[in-house]
Amino acid sequence: MSWKLLGPCLLCAAVLTTGCKGKITYKDTPETVSKLESMERQMADKDTLIQSLRDDNARLEREGGAAGGEYVFTIEGDALSLKTKPSHGGGGGSIDDATATALSGQFLDLVQKSRGSIQKCYEQALKKSPGLQARTVTLKLSASFNTAGKFTRVTFSPPDLPDLFDSCLRGVAGKWQMPAAPAAMTFQAQLSLTPT
Repeated sequence: MSWKLLGPCLLCAAVLTTGCKGKITYKDTPETVSKLESMERQMADKDTLIQSLRDDNARLEREGGAAGGEYVFTIEGDALSLKTKPSHGGGGGSIDDATATALSGQFLDLVQKSRGSIQKCYEQALKKSPGLQARTVTLKLSASFNTAGKFTRVTFSPPDLPDLFDSCLRGVAGKWQMPAAPAAMTFQAQLSLTPT
């Protein structure tokens, strides 16, 4: 072989070997692209559902968790106020001021009698959740009762208390019983919880 022929061959070999040392690029297959698009749609659907649930929770919070046929009473100190009352067609009877005042007093008695148990729920939550940092919490408590006076649900804020507190509070409130009333009612009150 002559040098004239060998020179260009060596040059081509050198170019080919140096060209192979660059970045490797991958090309997605149509199947991979399809799966990626499907996952992105699922993530968007999840985000939409989460936002919908947040909107529903905010609406319920504004309405005090009341269904269309409930009276919602807010108790602040010694003041009792009617926050919402059943829309027409709610199916419940009307409640006069004297009955509302008497029932609110009975609800506050239930909360006061359960104060020690609620405090224990808070203390247990402190032990399990160092993020609470042993701080005083003003608990906004909302408890609902049907016309027979049977407890139906309890909610509270602030929402940053752990699930342990939530389940413990539900256990305490589940024992509450109010007198029968002409309509379903929700009572809202505040309670301060301080670490001991």
